[in-house]
Amino acid sequence: MTEQASTAVSGACGLAGELPAARREPIGLARAASAIVRLARARDRLRHVPTVEQIRAMAWFDGREPCSYLLDPEHNYVPELPVGGEDPLGRHGLSFTGRHANGRAFELVALPNGWAFDLFGPFA
Repeated sequence: MTEQASTAVSGACGLAGELPAARREPIGLARAASAIVRLARARDRLRHVPTVEQIRAMAWFDGREPCSYLLDPEHNYVPELPVGGEDPLGRHGLSFTGRHANGRAFELVALPNGWAFDLFGPFA
């Protein structure tokens, strides 16, 4: 039985499978240490202990100003999440800010599994 291209789950679209090649590269000790120091300084704004994947995402994007983000559609914006894996609703995401190379600001919320969504994305 062959799969239709429109219904097949592909790692390229970010819904399932392996991480994109750019995210498989090591983040480096300096970037990881910088993220951990920023998290320690922001401990008053954290309501949860960030997962290793959330810290990795923050280090990868050189995130700043971390805080907890409740993943509850009744209180905060939560996009439709991909099907599969553990349901993160009711848990905390790690929110942090950063800048693209073109200067555009972004605010990401890293889910417990390391995937993230941009809070500014729908409005940009």
